[in-house]
Amino acid sequence: MPSESHRVVLDTNILVRALINHRSDSGRLLHACERRRVIILLSRALLSEYRYVLNAPILTARYPELKANKVKTAIERLMYVGDILRDIHTRFDFPRDRKDEKLLTLAIAGRATDLVTTDHDLLDLPHGKDDAARRFRQRLADIAILSPDQFVRRHGQELGI
Repeated sequence: MPSESHRVVLDTNILVRALINHRSDSGRLLHACERRRVIILLSRALLSEYRYVLNAPILTARYPELKANKVKTAIERLMYVGDILRDIHTRFDFPRDRKDEKLLTLAIAGRATDLVTTDHDLLDLPHGKDDAARRFRQRLADIAILSPDQFVRRHGQELGI
């Protein structure tokens, strides 16, 4: 039975880490998503980024475990178990890193409880002092931005991960 209390957005770096090492905190979190212990939120833009990054020749050359069929299967599995938001009409302006806007927008639109990343620009938002950080706290006050190890420490026991 899925836990509606945990709706997560996974940055692409988490999916990369999870597929390279399934025993890592990222791998444990991905496994929890696959078992629907947490609900992963997806959008067309994020799925496109997952495919692009995970099939990048520089990454697949460095990590042979990122075989095309493994990546394809992992993304298909996430699409099967996740909540795909098809029409997102909200926006969060994040000039510091425009590529991360899709994550923040998805978190807002999907009523995420957590955004999991290793990106310091995102991890700094809850306590930052710039305009983007202030807007984040106003619009996304209930969303935790956590690293994978923080997520597992905070929720691992209750989710069985």
